[in-house]
Amino acid sequence: MTAMDHIRTTSRAVEEMSPRSLRIIAEEFTPPPAADVSTVAGWRQFCRSYLEATGCLLRFIPGAEPTSPQDVPVVAPQADGGQPDRNRRPFGHLRIDPTDRVREKLSPAHPAVEIARSVAGMLGEILATRTALWEREAELAAGIPLIPHPEEAQHLARRLEEVLRAAATAVRAQAAAVYILDESTSYLKVRAVWGLPLNRLLAPPRILKESLADLEAMLGHAVALETAAQIAHWRPPEPCASAVCLPISTPTTILGTLWVFAQEERSFSERDIDLLEVTAGRVAAELEREAALQTALQATDLRRQLDTAQRLLRSQLPVISPLVEGWEFAGWLETDRLGGAFYDWCCGRDGRIHFAMGEMPDDSVRSTLVMTSVRSAWRSLCQYAKDPGKLVEQLNLTLWTGSAGDQAAAIFCGLIDPCGSNLRMASAGEIHAVLITPKRHRIVPPSGALLGVDPESEYVAHRWSAPEDSVLVVATAAARQAKDAQQRPLWETRLLPMISSHLHQPVKTLIEKAQNILEERATISKGVAAIVMIKRRHSPPTRGSKKQETS
Repeated sequence: MTAMDHIRTTSRAVEEMSPRSLRIIAEEFTPPPAADVSTVAGWRQFCRSYLEATGCLLRFIPGAEPTSPQDVPVVAPQADGGQPDRNRRPFGHLRIDPTDRVREKLSPAHPAVEIARSVAGMLGEILATRTALWEREAELAAGIPLIPHPEEAQHLARRLEEVLRAAATAVRAQAAAVYILDESTSYLKVRAVWGLPLNRLLAPPRILKESLADLEAMLGHAVALETAAQIAHWRPPEPCASAVCLPISTPTTILGTLWVFAQEERSFSERDIDLLEVTAGRVAAELEREAALQTALQATDLRRQLDTAQRLLRSQLPVISPLVEGWEFAGWLETDRLGGAFYDWCCGRDGRIHFAMGEMPDDSVRSTLVMTSVRSAWRSLCQYAKDPGKLVEQLNLTLWTGSAGDQAAAIFCGLIDPCGSNLRMASAGEIHAVLITPKRHRIVPPSGALLGVDPESEYVAHRWSAPEDSVLVVATAAARQAKDAQQRPLWETRLLPMISSHLHQPVKTLIEKAQNILEERATISKGVAAIVMIKRRHSPPTRGSKKQETS
């Protein structure tokens, strides 16, 4: 008989063991508890009243499959407005048993059957609510906060050592060790020991393909080595007379193996194996907790940094509008997302007003960094620019030379002469701008390609005259593509009509109305919504003109 024939692995039948009797420790999810309507308040009294009123017995039969063609299924209610779910499994069925008082055959239109259908609907809703409560309570129980120990590394080592000590002592063994797979799943490294010298932690990792017992255990088998022949064949990692190897795994991942060593030849009972299985699960839970704790701490730190970055970006938005006679400025930007867009304005050295809006297609950290560099470049260059087209060309060259060619952004630049009604504008990309007047809408055509794509791109500036009570609206793609709950575009159905009908109101009021529409009703898939409005006010008549009219 070979050493392979001598291996004994745990099984519920302990009379005679062979390699075919290996017990697979597979993760099995138990089905939810069977529906029990006896605990529903008033159910027993209702059944008695149903018998007195209809002459039929009403019983609840748990199970998804009906046992009689006349059974009434008890299913969860369908969501309002939702499509019928054919995969809904019944909680059970209501069985109608006529007594001698019922003379006629029960048809589907019989009052007893109709009452049973109505009761089945109510029972289905009650049982569905109980099932949802059962699941949610388990989820809430798993939502406890992870609070790190002041000395987390030492605390984890002590916990693992205590778990191994308790397990080895419970099965009358003298040592135990935990071996964890590396990232390449090629080696097993000892990570925790009890009953062994601490210098075992300095031992080099074991090659997985040469560790036969560990490989067998990772298949889902609890391997018990109880004789010298088995020890010689399976070669446990530590010298011993008998040993047990079990897998350490989560429902989705194999983490390693748990070894328990004894100094004398002995057999491990099924109770011992069960205790060691619980221990392996406890070790896996401890390791998962530690991984979740580290992930949570990193996520908390990242969230704190992102919040700080958002506050910084919000603080850089212009708050004070330029004090220019006859003009009003206002803007809004979605601040609950990272800065994938910006808007800004400033006064040049010659007294002209420069304004700009930048955009990238998403709200990632990368987009925030690109937008910050574009905004800084615009701030530096606009002081010396008199033509928005040339300014956009300089911004394009700056972004192209300062990146590896993987950065592209859209921008809209404008220039206002405070002494007149002239607007000069140029854009890169497809930032949308429209001049709304009391008589018509005029869309600003795009001037050229995105910034940072082609260093030789040319951008043409458009020069328009803004009549009194007109509003220039500049919006990002996210604001233009926002939709309401019925998937209707808000830009065409709500925002533009609102602005057109309220041109007489201050531009800050228009921005507030647009903000309320986008924040309350909009669904924005990607990007950052931002809007800038610039209005040329109605000029009041001068004192000289009044005297002339009076004369």
